Amino acid sequence: MVLRQVGITVDCADAAQLASFWERFLGYARRPGNPGSPYVTIERGDDGPDGPPILTFQTVPEPKEAKARLHLDLFVDHAQPLVEEMLAAGASTVSHTEAGEWTTRVLQDPAGNEFCVIGPD
Repeated sequence: MVLRQVGITVDCADAAQLASFWERFLGYARRPGNPGSPYVTIERGDDGPDGPPILTFQTVPEPKEAKARLHLDLFVDHAQPLVEEMLAAGASTVSHTEAGEWTTRVLQDPAGNEFCVIGPD
């Protein structure tokens, strides 16, 4: 087996909308797709198993019902400016914990998927 790339797929109500949110904050770009497809994929462009994972958003009919068992962690130099920008773009706050100079802010993207922003304020 040869691993070509790692991908993470996120179910959501509107794949294009959620892909736009994450493109803005991850520096990823949208892959060309098929019109009418329930999938929208974004990537950074570093192909191969050593590059960052691709993210695919899949439009599904059922709503999110429980906390996801998998989430993204974004490690940053300064958490507060990014958190404020993400909140302005439609994210919401779940919790905030501090451990020394590091903070972990648990947020939800516009579709309700949890993720963490980790770094000093």
